[in-house]
Amino acid sequence: MGDENRNELHLNLLVRDIRNVHRYYHLRSVEIPVQFSNGRVVYEFIETLLLLRNLLITNLSLLYHGTVTSSQRLKEGSTTVTTPRDDYP
Repeated sequence: MGDENRNELHLNLLVRDIRNVHRYYHLRSVEIPVQFSNGRVVYEFIETLLLLRNLLITNLSLLYHGTVTSSQRLKEGSTTVTTPRDDYP
């Protein structure tokens, strides 16, 4: 009966694969111990926060080190379309 009042943290992940398809993953849901809770609830919450920290570190590293590669790939795959000057008013 008290479950509807629980505070929960939902950890979801959105990943774009090699084919540029986005995939959504639900990793876990844990109760946020906003008041005295049993040890298992606190343990799962801290474990989830550490997992979130690791995901952020990994993503920041990928963004930092992947910038040159992805921008180069965009340049290689881009096309330029020009319009003759006669078409301008």
